[in-house]
Amino acid sequence: MVKSFRGDLMEMRERLRERKPFAFSRFGEGELRILTGELRRYPEFCFNPSDPAYVFLHERLLDSFRYRDESYFVGISCPRCVGEERFFWAKRTSGQTESQLTWATLFVNSNYQFFKDEVVPLFAGYTVFLVCHKYAKLDGLTFRVAGDYRVEKNAWRTDYNLSHRLAEFTARKQIKGALFLLCAGPFANILAHQLHAREPKNTYVDVGSALDPYLFGEEGLTRRYLKGESKFLMRTCTWR
Repeated sequence: MVKSFRGDLMEMRERLRERKPFAFSRFGEGELRILTGELRRYPEFCFNPSDPAYVFLHERLLDSFRYRDESYFVGISCPRCVGEERFFWAKRTSGQTESQLTWATLFVNSNYQFFKDEVVPLFAGYTVFLVCHKYAKLDGLTFRVAGDYRVEKNAWRTDYNLSHRLAEFTARKQIKGALFLLCAGPFANILAHQLHAREPKNTYVDVGSALDPYLFGEEGLTRRYLKGESKFLMRTCTWR
């Protein structure tokens, strides 16, 4: 059966609606380039393969890429976005079955309006914990947040200990059935893996930039799909 860009998002919506716990970890172009060991300097995060601290983080990112569980889903960039060579490298290196793989862009481009209309409203039915940038504002959200955890830019380097704090928090408070929304670059991948491994009865979603307009208003319109450019809002990612 051929994968469907909208179909995979609809399946995730149903999991949320039926309160079936899962984790979704997205590996976009930046994360994939880190995994292949490339020196990267993005506005939100960096990677230096010659720095031992980043070598440790690279290993943790690779762990999250290869972690396998029937309720853990890995998003990768499609051939149209990153080219066939990098796409097939991601499929092979992740070691995931086809059923556990989906698109890193699942919430954006031609799926973005559906995400806003059909997925975001479901968040209101959960106890929500949010990991986001320290300057994010919660008054633009359409759902209540029970707890927010603020991170700096390059969060996987500056705030790595948060993974241990959140794992201890969920264990101590016996948090189950909650929704953790993760907006933290490659740190979100690590959090989705480590938190799911400790407590798989919660849902952990690497949301990326899809919530930026809710969290930052006009200043959050930093991606072309968020600015409403028709080229991107009509773009549907492919699969091989």
